[in-house]
Amino acid sequence: MRTLTLPEGLTATVEEPAQPAARPPVLFVHGMFGGAWYFEKFQRCFAAHGYPSYAINLRGHHDSRPVHDIGTVSVRDYVDDTRLALGAIRRAPDGALPIVIGHSMGGLIAQKVAEAGAVSAAVLLCAAPPRGISVLSRSLLALAPRFGPAIVRSRALYPRPEDAARLVFNRTPAAEQRALFDRFAPESGRAAREMAFSLIPVDAAKVRCPVLSVAAADDRMVLPRVGRRIARKYHARHEEFPERGHFLVWEPGWEAVAEQVACWLEA
Repeated sequence: MRTLTLPEGLTATVEEPAQPAARPPVLFVHGMFGGAWYFEKFQRCFAAHGYPSYAINLRGHHDSRPVHDIGTVSVRDYVDDTRLALGAIRRAPDGALPIVIGHSMGGLIAQKVAEAGAVSAAVLLCAAPPRGISVLSRSLLALAPRFGPAIVRSRALYPRPEDAARLVFNRTPAAEQRALFDRFAPESGRAAREMAFSLIPVDAAKVRCPVLSVAAADDRMVLPRVGRRIARKYHARHEEFPERGHFLVWEPGWEAVAEQVACWLEA
């Protein structure tokens, strides 16, 4: 696995298959506080299936495209980053557009690039929803006293280990949680507000590529009902994995999720 510098100073990790195949490239897009690092396992799995893959670090994350104030970055800014990356990664031999796989906030970004006709398929993993589908739940509302001011004022958000353990790592072994949390980056209060209040629209009529919506039954950040509603919006296939949490890209059992996604793409 190597690091690639993309246009505008963005960075991505790259994993190539040992035996090149006529597969379109895959772009992985991370969620809030995250980075390319947490797709490491998925990238190796997809390389075994013959897919070259790229995992972007969105601006302001892990030495990718510096920003003056991360708190003011919008979801649309991240969509712009993703479209730049899609334009930069190589095409398959048959000229097919890349595939996008987005997790959490990255899932909303994936919906936007699908709306723009920039991908041949979109996979939405525990995805944040577009306008018209609420993501708010009791567990998220409980964060309002601490994070509300930064969200309203477009300031940087800094996660807490206890919040991550409860909402993101609830299915991740306790022995791994601290090391994973230490890799988290500050996030945009503006982007969080746009997602919390479902302010980002997506025109389903413009999403013409195949879409797979994946939910985790024990997800406490994006409840499974959100994934089901997203699937209905796009007339998409929906998969819900039991005994999985929000961090299903890394936690035990990630292999089943990755294999199911790869099989769907190949079908």
